[in-house]
Amino acid sequence: MRATTCTPRAMPGATRLLAVQLGMVLAWSSGFVGYRYAMEQAPVFLTSFWRFAVCLALLLLPFAWAGLRRLSARQWRRQALIGALAYAGYLAPIAKAIELGVSPGVAALMADLLPLLVALLALVLPGQRTRPGQWPGIALGVAGVLWAGHAALALGRAPGWAYGLPLLGMLALALATLLQKRWDDAPGSLAVVLFVQIGAALPAFAGLALAEGSLRPPLSGGFLFGLAWLVLLPTFGGYGLYWLGLRHLSAQGGSAALYLSPALTLLWAHWMFAEPLTPMLLGGLLLSLAGLGWLYRAERR
Repeated sequence: MRATTCTPRAMPGATRLLAVQLGMVLAWSSGFVGYRYAMEQAPVFLTSFWRFAVCLALLLLPFAWAGLRRLSARQWRRQALIGALAYAGYLAPIAKAIELGVSPGVAALMADLLPLLVALLALVLPGQRTRPGQWPGIALGVAGVLWAGHAALALGRAPGWAYGLPLLGMLALALATLLQKRWDDAPGSLAVVLFVQIGAALPAFAGLALAEGSLRPPLSGGFLFGLAWLVLLPTFGGYGLYWLGLRHLSAQGGSAALYLSPALTLLWAHWMFAEPLTPMLLGGLLLSLAGLGWLYRAERR
């Protein structure tokens, strides 16, 4: 992956690339409500440990094994650092915030201001310039996030300090996003990328789960359903499509679809937990879509 924005000639078809981003954000937003459901079955760090252990041992290793043997030591180090930031650094504080009572919609609202933070960090990090044509799309996306999430701020009964945890997670994922774009020697196979990154994050979740109790999972139907949800949707669908999109878009454009996540998270939460919807949701969703469309056109140009 190169640090510069791909030219239109190097990008796949517009329809396919847009489908990748929309599929990614739909799967990504499901992770917030997935943790809301999972915390009713087991502690979130225990759930996270088994989520990624299942990914590694059963679903990724058969497809990544051949590629792992071809990785250089530098590739191992770089992808391990990205994984520690993008999984442990991002998910652990957000999952804990939801467990403490922060609404999934509020967690998504705070965590998915990520594209704005990526654009701001790009001003100071070499090789990641935010172009003038991207700023209107970023502004529309931020407006949509704030508009859609305004009513959600009334939900949840968490202590005040817990609302800072999603912001820490957002910072970790922003750094991981920029590093993934800056380093140009990432493995070609997504299975290899996911295996190394998740493997680097797994010990952190093991330590956090042991600090809260043990690594023994509850073998209930509810826990297994929540585990399957988190493995298939936000892990493979969310992270897999996120890294795939970054191969063809800049860091700003690749993360822009996450502007839709708070509104979609509120829809997920309404469907699964009957959390209330507000008339402001549609307006925020439309603003976010407008921002995504603007950034997408800027990428094509």
